[in-house]
Amino acid sequence: MSKKEEEQREKFNLGVALKKATLSLSQADPRLVCLNSGTTYNREMDSYLLPYLNRKYLVNHSTGEVQALGKEKEISIHLQIMFLHYLVHADGTPLQNRWITFKELPGGLIYAEPYQNRAIKPLLKYFGQKTEQLQQIAASLEGRPASLGDTSVIMRPFPRVPVAFVLWEGDEEFSPSATILYDASAEHYLPTEDYALLPGLIIWEMAAMLPR
Repeated sequence: MSKKEEEQREKFNLGVALKKATLSLSQADPRLVCLNSGTTYNREMDSYLLPYLNRKYLVNHSTGEVQALGKEKEISIHLQIMFLHYLVHADGTPLQNRWITFKELPGGLIYAEPYQNRAIKPLLKYFGQKTEQLQQIAASLEGRPASLGDTSVIMRPFPRVPVAFVLWEGDEEFSPSATILYDASAEHYLPTEDYALLPGLIIWEMAAMLPR
């Protein structure tokens, strides 16, 4: 399959996913969506107010359209689909306060290799030797420090989806290493394929904030 064919296939698949998620949200009860996802609903605008990191977005209940409440203009289709998936998939399960790895998510082993390339390796590349910057940048996105590994931060991209980014500095015997952890309730808020993408989106955004 050529690169162009791969791009067209991905675009088509994303379009199908967006259409399906939009339909699912439009058929949901806004009261239950808010109760389960920790969001609020504006009846006049027919939209949910959805926090993502340190920003807020309006997600239209009927059309799935996403509008940023701020300077941000373009919203990627990947993020739009993820917003819809969160609102549709959330079932209100309480946080378990127990961390699990990506492989422990349903079907996580299937995505294990792409996940390493999209999330773990970039985390090491950009912040393996810049742990102080990780903490500072995470704080600007409303993340908080944690006591995991040698350095760690907990981000909350969605109201009920905490994600922990963990680094070990390494020594003469061991190279620096990293992992990303999720609350054990994670499967109740997003499909596993979204967790294969979400950390990478956060890491790329933090990496763009590093001093040049």
